[in-house]
Amino acid sequence: MSRRLRSSLLLAAILLCTGVRAQIPDSLATLRLESSHITERMKKPMVAIKAGVSGEVSVEKIRSIPSILGAADPVRFIRLLPSVQMNTETDAGLYMQGSEYSHTQLSIGGVPVYGGNHMFGLFSVFNPTHYKSMDYNTDAGQRPRLAGVIDMTLPDSLTRKLSADISLGMLSSQGTLRIPTGSNSSLYLSLRRTLINLFYGKLLRFADQPIKYGFTDANLTWYLRPTRRDRLWVDVYAGRDAGNFTMGDNGFSLNGGWYNGLASVHWDHYFSDFTLKQTAYCSRYGLTSHVLSNFLEGHMPSHIQKVGYLGDIYWSGWEFKASAAWLQAQPQNPDVSDFYNTTNNSNEPRQDAMETVLSATYSRLVGYYLTLKGGLGVHAFLNDKKQFFWGLTPQVEAQLNLMEGGKIAARYGIHRQNIFQTGMTNMGLPTEFWVLAGDYSAPQWSHNASLSYNLDLFGGKWALSSEVYFKRLYNQMEYKGTLMEMFNGAYSLSRSLLKGDGYAYGVNLMFQKKEGKLSGWAGYAFGRSMRRFDDPAFPGIYPSDHERLHEFNLVATYDFGRFDVGGTFVVASGTPYTRAESFYIIGDRMICNYGERNAHRLPAYIRLDLSANWFFLKQAKREGGLNLSIYNVLCRENAVGYGLKVNMEEQSYQFRPTTFGLKFMPSLSVFFKF
Repeated sequence: MSRRLRSSLLLAAILLCTGVRAQIPDSLATLRLESSHITERMKKPMVAIKAGVSGEVSVEKIRSIPSILGAADPVRFIRLLPSVQMNTETDAGLYMQGSEYSHTQLSIGGVPVYGGNHMFGLFSVFNPTHYKSMDYNTDAGQRPRLAGVIDMTLPDSLTRKLSADISLGMLSSQGTLRIPTGSNSSLYLSLRRTLINLFYGKLLRFADQPIKYGFTDANLTWYLRPTRRDRLWVDVYAGRDAGNFTMGDNGFSLNGGWYNGLASVHWDHYFSDFTLKQTAYCSRYGLTSHVLSNFLEGHMPSHIQKVGYLGDIYWSGWEFKASAAWLQAQPQNPDVSDFYNTTNNSNEPRQDAMETVLSATYSRLVGYYLTLKGGLGVHAFLNDKKQFFWGLTPQVEAQLNLMEGGKIAARYGIHRQNIFQTGMTNMGLPTEFWVLAGDYSAPQWSHNASLSYNLDLFGGKWALSSEVYFKRLYNQMEYKGTLMEMFNGAYSLSRSLLKGDGYAYGVNLMFQKKEGKLSGWAGYAFGRSMRRFDDPAFPGIYPSDHERLHEFNLVATYDFGRFDVGGTFVVASGTPYTRAESFYIIGDRMICNYGERNAHRLPAYIRLDLSANWFFLKQAKREGGLNLSIYNVLCRENAVGYGLKVNMEEQSYQFRPTTFGLKFMPSLSVFFKF
């Protein structure tokens, strides 16, 4: 036997053995993959696009773009992508391709998180150093949501010695410890605390009034490899917010508290020919507030909780999913008393329900260039009033690989959702709450269709991503009440809700430089998001509150070695609002007459942020440096709304833009990694 033949047979045997054991995560193979991953990690782009404008975000790259007052945040990063709409400083919403905030699922390891933001959306509940990566998709698949999903991937590597990632800033401080707990397990601990009142207490204002605010959150993840075929995670998250807002002229004050909690156990088992993934979890989000003025006092509690099971089986091109969950929601339930000793207690009942989803999906390569994927799901929902809803969720996708000519993908599906989020604002305050389908509306559902094109250029160093989408939305809900109506009248949630349908369409474009010292992207989004409601006071079709017709984002970083610089520039059309045409005052109450619904728009939103990182230590496993970030370099006072300013002494009033007190604000932080 010749030497060449023996070498060929040996190589074939190695490849054959590797193929047979490909689904078994051998510990030696895993260690080798992790070692090579460290080398390749530096070549990863900030956003690895998989299809359309969906992909994976490297959490290690988030720090390289301008941080908001010294703190990196994954969701703020996501909002710079063309598929996710930019919001204002007083809007905590995350609007994906014309959908509502609640249509997008925020999750940790696939487990939903219901209160995803701190501090009016400037921070998310995700501490980036705790996670492996962030996956985002403009389509939620068979999950019970109408839009997309943003999921933080749990860490899956074993640490052999103690390591840490710490950042100490003027706005917040955060740190992550990675602790070896044995040869086959590691513990990840993270803690974050805001310091905004210490350094920016006099600058944080809304409508020229001071705001007191703070938050704390913590993560714990225990990762185990008990056998070569098993992976196990125990994950816990807890967060707490507290805020106070005072209007000195009328003695009005709002004290609010938010809490968020999640606990889950994940078990992945790799059989010889298929993979089984299972998760048991509990997720809860609650809000409470205390309102006090010269003539009334009130409380507004609400919460949502979900306890459930998720199961996935991957086998030879098939994916089978099963989920079952118990849901509980307490809609906002105001308890108000005034100086006449009269009370207004809404007695909104607590809601309970069961939700199940069963689905099967099959993917197959046809020929050399065409991949077809089809699936069918059954969604069922039963509430405590014995109301039963069910529906099918067919989904199809075709992807044509043109090799050097790029990839074209077409996708269509029906989506269903059994929960609603509503309230008077989208600021992440206790005035927003969740309700379940049944009492106020049948479940939401939608037709979703998209066409995408992706092309790598110049040897993969540049990339062009695009997606055109259309959505037809049914059983939509919007809140039309006001805070004063809640306090001054007989509150009824059913009378405060608008119900109807809608549609959204648009295009997302992204041109990205993936490699080299200079990296980043330019993104453009055009989108319409329209609603029609069954209420004679709101006739016709009008834009949703969050619609932005145009948005342009420019993100760039440059690596000089010992230091790097970055910048983000945002220009976006103003969102719609309903203008007050006239008003009158009776006693302590001001009553407004409003014009056509969302017929006017705020001025364009423009903001430039800059940052720089200087590394006094930069090695493979150890880093130390300083971050200087400047928020709103142009000092532009972007309007977040319009309001009436009444001067009783001069018998005059002004209808003028309302701004948030975060203008030109520098911040300095120090970070360590070892």
